[in-house]
Amino acid sequence: MGRLLLPALLVAAVPTAACASDSEQLTIYCDGGRTFLAKISRDGALVTIGRRTVALRPRDSSLGRRFEATGAALIIDGEMVALVLDNDIDFRNCRVNPPGS
Repeated sequence: MGRLLLPALLVAAVPTAACASDSEQLTIYCDGGRTFLAKISRDGALVTIGRRTVALRPRDSSLGRRFEATGAALIIDGEMVALVLDNDIDFRNCRVNPPGS
């Protein structure tokens, strides 16, 4: 039985590894020195600010890529990024690249 377990685990891990390469990790820089991380995949976005992580679902949009959850929205349009999170509107002039790059 032990000889069958290792190959089964390796086969089970292959789809997970393939999915991991379909995601994109972005560091977003905003005015006032605010930053956040966004991990984007076809299934949605995970936005991390400090110790808090919010999962957002993809939505159709004419304004680039849009993701939403209750009380939160993320729009990525080229280098420009907009984030609204629980009425926190202090994420201003956000960009994918750091200022001055």
